Amino acid sequence: MRIDTAAVHAGAFATPGNRSSSPPLYAASSYAFRDLDEMEAVYARDLHAAVYGRYGGPNGAQFAAAIAELEGAQEAVAAASGMAAIEATWGPWTRPGDRIVASTELYGGTYDLLEKDYRQRGIEVEFVPQGDLGALKAAVARKPPKVVHVETLTNPLVHVTDLEAVAAVAHEAGALCTVDATFTTPVLGQPLGLGADIVVHSAGKYIGGHADVGCGVLAGRRELVEPARAWIIRHGAPIAHFDAWLALRGLRTLALRMARHSENARAVAAFLAERDEIAAVYHPSLPEHPQHDLAARLYPSGTGGMLAFDLRGGERAVDAFLRALRRIAIVHSLGEVATTISYSVRSSHRVLTPEQRRALGVGESTLRLSCGIEDARDIIADLERALISAGGGARV
Repeated sequence: MRIDTAAVHAGAFATPGNRSSSPPLYAASSYAFRDLDEMEAVYARDLHAAVYGRYGGPNGAQFAAAIAELEGAQEAVAAASGMAAIEATWGPWTRPGDRIVASTELYGGTYDLLEKDYRQRGIEVEFVPQGDLGALKAAVARKPPKVVHVETLTNPLVHVTDLEAVAAVAHEAGALCTVDATFTTPVLGQPLGLGADIVVHSAGKYIGGHADVGCGVLAGRRELVEPARAWIIRHGAPIAHFDAWLALRGLRTLALRMARHSENARAVAAFLAERDEIAAVYHPSLPEHPQHDLAARLYPSGTGGMLAFDLRGGERAVDAFLRALRRIAIVHSLGEVATTISYSVRSSHRVLTPEQRRALGVGESTLRLSCGIEDARDIIADLERALISAGGGARV
């Protein structure tokens, strides 16, 4: 070969004969076929192999396979974001004139997708109060939906969904039951085993765990996941190779982290419940939480690191409190190893009107805390300093 040709083709790539102890990163966007028979086998999915970046790569396939195994699912597919995974969960099954029934307490992006995109596509959307099975039954009785969608734990008030009951109502109406399990992850519970048809995660949260990746994943029966996979391919929304590699790396420590997240949230909730500066605390470990018993039954190992609380004094108190925090950062997202805090009115629920937020119980002084994996005593110390500072140097 001449030098310019050699520069393109020089260097033989050979997969090592022995397995690497950690997953390698595949950065290729295209893959070669030995012959037409191999090409046909790959496209027909008879041979486990890669095709092209838009179809996903080996790292995405490995991450999805791990999620499927943890969720007890036949198949899983990863996407570029949690919202892309949600869209692929519903998109293949809904057409103009169809109907989706969803909980009122949804992640703001999911609510926005239903309100601003699905309604424009001619799909009917009805929201029912979270946890109100009577309202859900009435909604599906009015007109059977194609999809009933809920979240395992709601954002930000951490209400607990009775997944078995919701799935039963959905299936009686002939609908798919889809569940966003971002807050619980497959470590704390597996919605498919409770009757859900598709479980979806924003995997950049707890699963990735280190605030360095943005991706989503959905899992379920093969006949439900394959149309979602095709949807992701057509819409150009596969998980990026490096994101998949990072998400799988995070998945390996997920069980350890979720145990500490849950333990810390219980300790912080108990601390806040005793403070006079706090008007209300929302966490399933507290006996006064409306789904305390349900949470204990569904999630005996804990409910993760999320909790919310209302400060006395409204937005002015919120501003003073946030300014006084030293270690806890104000962050839009959640589920990372560091403790973070979010003001729902200005972040996750900013797309809602004040009236809609009040109807959900999200007030002008509601803060969402994502407890990390630090020592709980240090988290509490930072909160206590901020409470004292916001209160003018003394307890209210």
